[in-house]
Amino acid sequence: YIILQLNPPVTHMKTKYILISILVIMTALLIGFLYKINTISDQAIVDTNKDKTVSYVSLEDKIKHSQPFTLLLLGYAGGKHDGKYLTDSIMVAKIRPRDEEIDLISVPRDLWVKIPLNDEESINKKINEVFYIGMDDKRYSNKKVEFTGRAGGGELAKKVIGEVLGFKIDYFASIDFDGFIKIIDNLGGIKIKVSKTFDDPKYPIEANINDTCGKTDEEVTVLTATMSGEKLEDQFPCRYENLHFDRGWQHMDGTTALKFARSRHSPTDGGDFNRAERQKLVANAVKDRVINIGFISKIVPTVKILSRHIMTDIDFTTMNELVIRLPQLSEYKIISLTLTDKNVLTHGVATTGQFILQPKLGENNWEEVHKFIENKGIATSSAIIEGQN
Repeated sequence: YIILQLNPPVTHMKTKYILISILVIMTALLIGFLYKINTISDQAIVDTNKDKTVSYVSLEDKIKHSQPFTLLLLGYAGGKHDGKYLTDSIMVAKIRPRDEEIDLISVPRDLWVKIPLNDEESINKKINEVFYIGMDDKRYSNKKVEFTGRAGGGELAKKVIGEVLGFKIDYFASIDFDGFIKIIDNLGGIKIKVSKTFDDPKYPIEANINDTCGKTDEEVTVLTATMSGEKLEDQFPCRYENLHFDRGWQHMDGTTALKFARSRHSPTDGGDFNRAERQKLVANAVKDRVINIGFISKIVPTVKILSRHIMTDIDFTTMNELVIRLPQLSEYKIISLTLTDKNVLTHGVATTGQFILQPKLGENNWEEVHKFIENKGIATSSAIIEGQN
């Protein structure tokens, strides 16, 4: 396939607006992150490593013939700090036209995975670092060519996450936090029914991310060398704010909705698994808002907003096929699946000292995860037994 940067002339903009409005409605049903049709690289990148002897079925053909296809949806911080490409939200949508169903799979950011850099070398990291590694060609200069350039993050993420879930991922789309905020604000905010009151005392303040909180450089060096994780975070309280959400219906602007979706340090509603559930609430709220207000009047300002905030390898030809089938897609049943320590994962500690999640059957053994996905959220007996030992 070819990944291109498309900048259509003004005469093409009407078609582009129509496609964007259709795309917003469809993907809001999945997660609410993808709101623009625009491919990503500065120049054409051809996958020269593809085995030309293998029959390749394009996504357009899959759609035309009602075959399953998949989308990886990523939310990342953005900004100018070192961790701007770390992904806080990882979801995969598997669209199955013949069954009229969409499997929406949430993948926790702390999952420990093997990341291939090339045919001979791989590294073990948390899955939220995969997109970042693909985007960083300076630090990881030994990557395979398809994992480099503006497409590198998405391609590497598709590769690794596909291996975890047990199926090939066709396309990806990613949005940074600023884009997410602007989309929701442009929609006039969203309404979310918060299931329970909770506080998060350690929500990161973007502007204070490198603040030393009055400590000297020497003190920071000592703390960094001797502490990690939450213990280190506790030494810099000025980097965080306290969040509070009341139970019941709440109207949220973009900034508040992002905080609600990202929060993970609440004593009563913290962790990746609770956060995954809140992200689904945000997705449904975006879907409802898009449908209720009619998105046409918001198309032009949204196009202007998103050009710097979205990366995706979905092209116009593919989107035309999606447009044709939108009426069917909007009626599909959504099956939500979340990988957690209650089914196929277990908590562990990496050799680096980080707290991680890994398969109950052992590091990089994804067999039970694949069965869990195939069985639509039913863990097999072997995974359950192994998790109890």
